[in-house]
Amino acid sequence: MKHRFFLSLLLSVLFVHAQAQNPGDNFDVTHYDIHLNHLDFTEKTIEAEAIVSLTTTAQTSTIVLELKSLTVSAVTSNEANIAQFAQESDLLTISLATPLASGVQAQFNIAYGGHTFNERWGGFHWNGEYAYNLGVGFESQPHNLGKSWFPCVDNFTDKASYDVFVTVENNKKAICGGNLVETTANGDGTSTWHWRAQQDIATYHISVAIGEYELWQDAYQSTFGNTIPIEVYAKPNQYAQVDGSFVNIKGIMAFFETCFGPYPFNRIGYVSTAQGCMEHIDNIALASSVINGSTSDEEFIAHELSHMWFGNKTTCATAADMWLNEGFAQFSGKFYRDSIYGAQDFQENMSDLIKTIVNWSKNPNNWIALNAIPLDMTYDAKAVYDRGAVIVNTMMNYMGRERFLEGMRHYLAQYSYGAASSEMLRDALTASSGIDMNGFFDTWVFTAGLPHFGIDRYEVVPNGNQYDVHIYTNYKHLGPSHIGQNNIYEIAFMDAARNIVTDTMHWDGKNGHSVKTIGFEPVAVFGDYYNKFADARLEQNYILSETGKKSFSNFEVQVENIGHDEFFRVESHLVGPDDDPELPSVTLSNSHYWTIWREDRDSTEVEGCFIYSSTFDSDIIHSRSDSAILLFRTDASEAWHTLPCSYYQGSSWKLGKIIVNDLPSGDYTIATIDLETFGFTEYNQPRLSVSPNPARHQVTVRWNTEKDGTVRINDVQGRLVTTLSFTRAKETVIPTSELPEGVYAIECREKNGQLIGTEKLIIQQ
Repeated sequence: MKHRFFLSLLLSVLFVHAQAQNPGDNFDVTHYDIHLNHLDFTEKTIEAEAIVSLTTTAQTSTIVLELKSLTVSAVTSNEANIAQFAQESDLLTISLATPLASGVQAQFNIAYGGHTFNERWGGFHWNGEYAYNLGVGFESQPHNLGKSWFPCVDNFTDKASYDVFVTVENNKKAICGGNLVETTANGDGTSTWHWRAQQDIATYHISVAIGEYELWQDAYQSTFGNTIPIEVYAKPNQYAQVDGSFVNIKGIMAFFETCFGPYPFNRIGYVSTAQGCMEHIDNIALASSVINGSTSDEEFIAHELSHMWFGNKTTCATAADMWLNEGFAQFSGKFYRDSIYGAQDFQENMSDLIKTIVNWSKNPNNWIALNAIPLDMTYDAKAVYDRGAVIVNTMMNYMGRERFLEGMRHYLAQYSYGAASSEMLRDALTASSGIDMNGFFDTWVFTAGLPHFGIDRYEVVPNGNQYDVHIYTNYKHLGPSHIGQNNIYEIAFMDAARNIVTDTMHWDGKNGHSVKTIGFEPVAVFGDYYNKFADARLEQNYILSETGKKSFSNFEVQVENIGHDEFFRVESHLVGPDDDPELPSVTLSNSHYWTIWREDRDSTEVEGCFIYSSTFDSDIIHSRSDSAILLFRTDASEAWHTLPCSYYQGSSWKLGKIIVNDLPSGDYTIATIDLETFGFTEYNQPRLSVSPNPARHQVTVRWNTEKDGTVRINDVQGRLVTTLSFTRAKETVIPTSELPEGVYAIECREKNGQLIGTEKLIIQQ
């Protein structure tokens, strides 16, 4: 029985040891005292001590912390019996001779020093007579780099309070997060700066910056009654520039407090560093170039300040949810403009960012769910920052601004000084607003790619002094197969004077129908007129007031003559149309189509040019046998068909233009016919000239030099429908009035059988 007892005890100890191999296993750090006792700016080394206060959450005989590059020389504790400690890679493992029971509070004093770690961006940096840390690294995985200057549990969720003591030469200042408790002169040419951060924060949010700084001070009177210091530690040669760069800091703060709630930390603090920017609490590292005397880089000041709410007060639970930090901060770095520069300025800036992300989303390599970002893309500028920002903006317009902001305040309060996931944000917004946010998050956050909302058609029915507008919508998705639920989309109604009235449509699934009653007869109905939603569509509004050309997304509009200025809207949809054409053997694009709307005022001549290429239309143009055509419909109630007013300017099968005279409003798409169906291949040279094309009564076929030969016309099934011989001619006229409407191919050969050229022909009766 005795042997069994000791064996059982040994197995128990080994089991506890095996269960505590990860940093933070079986304990929670509650406080760090960090003492940087000596900094050698020549050797770029530190001598330091950290006192780690923790509470065990289960019985444990092992304490595992993280420390990178630096070497531990001693570990002591009054509450724990330490057997030994060891360092391997970034882990500091402290083995206890006697296990600590659950619920025990203990302190571990750790002496350490050596050369600090930094990557190109994050870590502990030395820059001449300045030294500072940046709390995360872009290259390091995991990214957290609190461990680059003190032993810690270095993740997003283990939060603690801090006291930081830094001893420096008297000509230098040491700036940290929290409030300055005291500066003590040591009598040996050095001083010790003591800072205290009383809020619980992640290890990457505490900071230190050392150097010859000058303090610029002001104060902000909070809308919640308290006075908050504003402190900017600038380098002497840029101190005079602080006023100009921070001229709007109080207005930005007032806006953020109104939107997101009380400022959650101690100071509005910034410090100039050679690299940046980084959202340390009370002590934001700001790239020196931002402090330039102007507001040209003010967005960075606002972005980092908003992190005090998004990232610092409430932190993403994992790196995969980084949009909760950086997406919201990037959004806020635009949103503040609404208060400082006006709503239109904000909307224009956000619209430009939406267009950037929609264009970025066209690439299948970028079809990644927002909440499941791979570790090597945690801080990707497009995938996380910008895409996160435009989806936050979409969320605000989906919910309505006031409900959104109320929901965000509820979320930040619920997870105050803690961590949250995308699911937690979803549920908090649902609980606060009463809007079921599952559909939004399933579509925009948990599914890769982008949704696409389209207006298939609308009908206007008089109703007394008002009008009932029946709107039929559809849902498609750019990327993986997905059909959205709880779809909400803004619809705009335009009157004859170009006034805009908006409303929202709500529907589930692929197709929606809604009736909106308005007080005027609309001349047009548009989806997302102000570009508030980041869906798979690009759009541009123009007022055509002079002759000339405008280009947008593989489309050009050429104004030939102006009688009156004309409103013109072009939408480029990044999904394919889902209607089948009446024309046989035609393949429609499955990647894009256009919607055009114009006022079409008298005496204004507008020409449209649709550009096709084997790059932009790679889904349907693969080889010489894929010949591009343009199809048209007024709306989705009409089948696709060719236009009589279009003609072709193509130098090769890979690239060309299709021109439409007197451009009508409607939908347009590129399609292809397979010339191999006709039994021959398209050649670039010599090339036939075919006009008019489309043709009705007759078509003239021309070539370069006089020849004897034959012209054949085949239908899309490859069947011969017309043949005509010619002698010593450079052109011939072929009657076409008896041919059915459709797409044909013309083949012209010399008498000896040598091919002169081929061309497509469209018959429009």
